[in-house]
Amino acid sequence: GRDTSFQNFMNIQTQTPVYIAEFADNQLTVGLKGVSNEETEQRVDAIVRLFCCLHGRDVFIKYYSKRLSTRLLNKTSISREAEEAMLNKLKVECGLNTVNKMSQMFTDIQLSKDLQTEYDSKHGALVAGISFQAEILTNGTWPVDTTITCNIPPSMKQCTDKFTLFYKNKHKNRNLNWVWQVGTV
Repeated sequence: GRDTSFQNFMNIQTQTPVYIAEFADNQLTVGLKGVSNEETEQRVDAIVRLFCCLHGRDVFIKYYSKRLSTRLLNKTSISREAEEAMLNKLKVECGLNTVNKMSQMFTDIQLSKDLQTEYDSKHGALVAGISFQAEILTNGTWPVDTTITCNIPPSMKQCTDKFTLFYKNKHKNRNLNWVWQVGTV
């Protein structure tokens, strides 16, 4: 009855999965600020209950994943605990395989942080007077459409060259591809 009517109403509009993903992003960047753990749990539960009503779950996952990557790279997430709670609840609803790439994003961020600490301890925090930080993202995990060519200034090139050399010495069989469109300066 009522639940079916609500579900039908939600799924009439094809943009509903996108709106719910944007709402979740808003909650995880500003909406949960200063909110108790109990209230956070309730809001995450409410988002997941809406997700459960969607026919376009794959559309939600696509947009949610893109927003998650932006939050992680720009460090705009309010709470890692809330992010993990959301992923755990999504994992229950749609399975490990669907959420696996998003979980890998968290792992990449932590590994990048550790790698950056090691790099800074060996080479210092500044290269050519520039504070430089690189995030190492697993290829195929992050929702990056295509890489773009970018002509960077010589001082920035010096930073990337130095980091590339450090990375190749540490991981002989891996290649770095610079994804400029997700970076900040």
